Amino acid sequence: MTALLVLLLAGAATSALAQQYSQAEPVELAVSAEALDSADGDTIRRGAYLARAADCTACHTASDGPPYAGGFAFETPFGTLYSSNITPDAEHGIGDWTQAEFTTALRQGVGKDGKHLYPAMPYTAYTHLSDEDVEALWTYFQHVEPQAVPNKRNELMWPFSWRAAMWGWNLLFLDDGRFEPDPQQSDRWNRGAYLVTGPGHCGSCHTPRNLAMARKTDQAFMGHSIQGWHAPRLPAGEGTSDAPGLADWPENEIVQFLQTGAASRSAATGTMKEAIHDSLQYLTEDDLRAIATYLKSLRYEDGETVIATAPTGDNSGLSPSVASRPAQSGTAQAIRIGKMPPPAVPIGDGHGGVTAGERLFMDNCQACHLQGQGMPGAFPALVNNSATAQDDPSNLIKVILQGAQGVQTQQDPTVLTMPDFAWRLNDKQVATLASYVRERFGERAPERAQVSPEQVAELREQVHPPEPDAGH
Repeated sequence: MTALLVLLLAGAATSALAQQYSQAEPVELAVSAEALDSADGDTIRRGAYLARAADCTACHTASDGPPYAGGFAFETPFGTLYSSNITPDAEHGIGDWTQAEFTTALRQGVGKDGKHLYPAMPYTAYTHLSDEDVEALWTYFQHVEPQAVPNKRNELMWPFSWRAAMWGWNLLFLDDGRFEPDPQQSDRWNRGAYLVTGPGHCGSCHTPRNLAMARKTDQAFMGHSIQGWHAPRLPAGEGTSDAPGLADWPENEIVQFLQTGAASRSAATGTMKEAIHDSLQYLTEDDLRAIATYLKSLRYEDGETVIATAPTGDNSGLSPSVASRPAQSGTAQAIRIGKMPPPAVPIGDGHGGVTAGERLFMDNCQACHLQGQGMPGAFPALVNNSATAQDDPSNLIKVILQGAQGVQTQQDPTVLTMPDFAWRLNDKQVATLASYVRERFGERAPERAQVSPEQVAELREQVHPPEPDAGH
């Protein structure tokens, strides 16, 4: 019975990670000018930066609530989890906690008075944080504005509300320990590894999970599907049928994507969009390039993720001054001066004949995505796009059904929107369109490109638009 509870509780909590679609606006510092001018000012600023790197705002700020006052709802199959108030309010927050209690919660998932946390709070990654960074986070959160907002009681059905079962899950799956730099790698690589595996907790979404919903460490960052979205694989590697990993991208494109949520071959969707909006866009370029360096060292070989020799850097032939600028500004300039890339693939047979998939693409997609090359700085290319080339078609289907909106960031404040087509296309039409896009632009074999109406219908239920008439 205990083992079953451990499995189900972990599954309920972890699946909630995919529910973070509508977040509050990211906070600036949430501390007073007096605090920043105090003797602890530098430590507070460091803690504020780390809080962004760890994406604390996303989970601990409700869409209509004050910063860090909790109340964000994680919907699970077994009920609703609510994030806690982590402001220094003595009654409802962590104002009466000690630094030791804060550290134990952050690294081991056990809060004040031995209260176990659910792994929706990614303490399995935060355990890598250094003592100095934990102290900086503690100092920062002790200086944010206190909020007397009561914590909401979780609405989990019994026995899933029995927190003590998490003791067994931690015993089996929590690898408690600090990040250890690799002396064989560069300082830049080690910084990137620390950010990705520690505060950034990228593996929470991008790593497959076992039956107990613990991460499969031998397949780190090889992609994972949760709640209808697929976090794609990150390592490079031959011998897989999936789309190229982020490690296959040039360094500049990785940095651009993390800064703006858009690159020539992809646009952020789902929870990745929130991570960029609330967290990644605020990291320094040095840290983003460190992340890119670490990611580019990941390889998938013989069924497991391994570390290859880290590259010294890839600036795609740009001069240092150009490489240091956000790449998005360069692609936007390309549109203004009319330098459009050539068509990626032909549409039709050249004599007016088109397939059903081609007709749907021409009627609904070609105006923006052209012949697969897209519009640099505006609409992503479909060729080499992870959504069109990866094994799991979920992201492509969901974007067709519910549309998409770009991420508004400091580097790229203009938000472009793709309309939804759920009202316009029925399940069979969406399946035909998605199959065509995957085969033609994702360069997948016909048998591996096929999307079924049943797959579309399952994802349509999550979007909840009215079903179009079958004869439309």
